[in-house]
Amino acid sequence: MLVSRDYRSEAAAGTVVLAFAAAVVASLLTGESAALVGVPVSTVALTGAVVGVALVSLYTPRPRTVTTLVGHTGRQVAIACLALGTLDVAGVAAAPDLATALVTGALLAPVLPIWYGSCRRRSESQRILVVGDDPALLEETIRSLPVAPIGFLSPALSERPADGESSGKGTSTEGAEQAEPVIMTDGGLAVDDRVDSIAGVDRLEGLSRLESVLRERDVDTVALAFEQGCREECFGVLRTCHDQGVGALAHESLADLLLVNERVGDDVVRVDLEPWPWYGRATKRAFDIVFAAVGVVVLAPLILVIALAIKRDSPGPVLYNQTRTSELGGTFTIAKFRSMVTDAESDGAQLSEGDAGGVDPRVTRVGRVLRKTHMDEIPQLFSILTGEMSVVGPRPERPELDREIAADGVDWSKRWFVKPGLTGIAQINDVTGFSPTQKLAYDIEYARRQSIWLDGKLVVLQVSSVLADIVDLATDRVGGDDRSSAD
Repeated sequence: MLVSRDYRSEAAAGTVVLAFAAAVVASLLTGESAALVGVPVSTVALTGAVVGVALVSLYTPRPRTVTTLVGHTGRQVAIACLALGTLDVAGVAAAPDLATALVTGALLAPVLPIWYGSCRRRSESQRILVVGDDPALLEETIRSLPVAPIGFLSPALSERPADGESSGKGTSTEGAEQAEPVIMTDGGLAVDDRVDSIAGVDRLEGLSRLESVLRERDVDTVALAFEQGCREECFGVLRTCHDQGVGALAHESLADLLLVNERVGDDVVRVDLEPWPWYGRATKRAFDIVFAAVGVVVLAPLILVIALAIKRDSPGPVLYNQTRTSELGGTFTIAKFRSMVTDAESDGAQLSEGDAGGVDPRVTRVGRVLRKTHMDEIPQLFSILTGEMSVVGPRPERPELDREIAADGVDWSKRWFVKPGLTGIAQINDVTGFSPTQKLAYDIEYARRQSIWLDGKLVVLQVSSVLADIVDLATDRVGGDDRSSAD
């Protein structure tokens, strides 16, 4: 399409021109050439060609968040510098020396993302794709959108006869139960009982083709029309939108399960995929890296002592791994110092009575100390370094407990819109999963109020709380020893 060709040609031409300019400036800065007229044309041409080829993946009009755009551009520029350095080592006469190649890359890394963003803003209008599994919701969503969508993705939809009788094409009751539950709607067009069009909008592909359709059709907004806000399909689509930098809308029937910020049509609301602006997220990520790196270094001796204590106290591994829920319903593996006996959850996942102020017989002697002082969470500093967690955010819960809480009528999935963290407002107020409604309220409050200043305040409060717990534990132990001596 014209939009795609315009973006690709502008992005490619600008990349090559900027690479030429960066090569000239880098040659002057590194002293490879003393004057502008002395810069070898062959070197500039080779640099432009290598950079132009290395950045081909950025010419695809594929929506990206600012952070992913900067990261992807930086990676491809690094590959271009590596290629230029390899050509220099191989003795190619036109290749710039390593210093010039590195300076060229340093000049291009911050400039190219700005160029690609500028090209996209000039070239594209809003292009909406509707994704869902319920024909009635698909139609309502399509009719409520501010612009006509380019199409919709859905499972295979087939017409259900109005009288509820079988169309004669099913072979058994079991097969009927496995078929997609659909309802024929006004404006739909069925071909051999298959719904290929709703409200004048064509079905493009199945749900599994979402990523490729986003890329091939230059989609910048996805509208959700799912019957249920399930983790696998509905939140799977949201995760893809977040990863690709695509905006998200949703039918209002899903509003209670999502973090939304405004209404954009009679039946459609906007999903707040990123409650914090990109520069705030970048600052938060820098804070996370510094905090976790310093924590690992400072606590290294304590980590060794804790590992030895766990091994001496009870049989089993030092670390305990669990699957926890991450952003937008995804999952990741979290590591903790083992504080329970090895078969503690042989009967399935369950909340610890210790979190409610009781006594959990599964907790070991060393485990009680670790839990009281929160030192069992220290290994999660590595999850922060890898980007799976943040220092501050909703505590990640186990998927099976997520389902149990949601089944009780709590809109638990709203807390998935913020990266999970070590601490948060709920933790500072000693609210655990035993009070899910209050915990959710605190987590949503953090999502709405989050800032680097709030993060700093919560970290200070959490550290102060941990130190107070350590003092209390030491005092109780000393008091217990004194009473034993008196006896």
